[in-house]
Amino acid sequence: MAADKKVLMAMFMKMQEDVLKFIPENERPDVTDLVGFGSQQFLNPKVTECKGYRFPPPFSAETVEWQYDNWTPTDKDVLVASYPKTGTTWTTQIVKSVIYKDDENMMALMKVITPNISYLESGTPKNYDIMLKLPWKRKIWGTHLPAPLINMERLKKNRCKIIYVMRNPKDQVVSWFNMNKNMPFNKTEEMAKHFPAEWNAFFETLVNGKQPVHSKEGEWYPDHILSWYPYRNDDNVLFLMYEEMKKDPAKEIKKIADFLGVKRSDEEIGELVEATSFQSMKKEASKPMSQMSFFRKGKVADWKNQLTVAQSELMDEKFNEKLSGIDIKFTYE
Repeated sequence: MAADKKVLMAMFMKMQEDVLKFIPENERPDVTDLVGFGSQQFLNPKVTECKGYRFPPPFSAETVEWQYDNWTPTDKDVLVASYPKTGTTWTTQIVKSVIYKDDENMMALMKVITPNISYLESGTPKNYDIMLKLPWKRKIWGTHLPAPLINMERLKKNRCKIIYVMRNPKDQVVSWFNMNKNMPFNKTEEMAKHFPAEWNAFFETLVNGKQPVHSKEGEWYPDHILSWYPYRNDDNVLFLMYEEMKKDPAKEIKKIADFLGVKRSDEEIGELVEATSFQSMKKEASKPMSQMSFFRKGKVADWKNQLTVAQSELMDEKFNEKLSGIDIKFTYE
């Protein structure tokens, strides 16, 4: 166990050092506690809770509370929000590329900023010290938090840009299952209760709101959508659909650029489509992200290879019940 901890500490320190090199040496924060937190999450993963919402590792209820009270973004900041495995990583990469396409130094920085640092709920509040000292004019954040756990009034007042991404729930659950099979946090007996390795058990725990995925007991993906839905028409919020991004990436990337106030020519949009394609991102993915199946297939309708007819119908029933009366329609083909 001591050897495992030593290896993990070294791995997390290397990840931090890759980011810290972009901060002047005399301004670099002490990340010892952050490195310790990261390694401890691997060795002794725990579900934490804030205001009834439960969080799996590497997310932290303490950090969730801190960001609500203290995080003060500006009109230059961009937050990409979504439920897990609905397009967060892809959309975040598009945002990074739209803003920093022609800045080689910033694109190098983008490659070492992982969700462990840039997600609002990750790690410890020390992440914010790092993010705020990095030399970028427009900071790009990610989150899987439901809207009630973010100070939306403050973000709207400060005109922080928010992009909320959705994906059809059948592909989401398949992608989420395959990723969780490779998550090191879920190898312990305690975490396996929340995220079973067997498909049918995993499916049941998710759709019955038993998984601690930034949710209260009994809640899951449709509840996450419902939490964000009231903000869909705010002028600092953009709603996107994963399937539309797959169908016409040039159109959706142009929509993102316009929303962010970044002018990009048709030629540049074409270059961005290629640079942020699934295959390009999979090729450039870091080793940890590859091992945890962050980029598996990225297809629409892959759910047909996994869900039974009964499971498909159950998801239809549950989503129709939860989202009745709102204009959210998913594409399943």
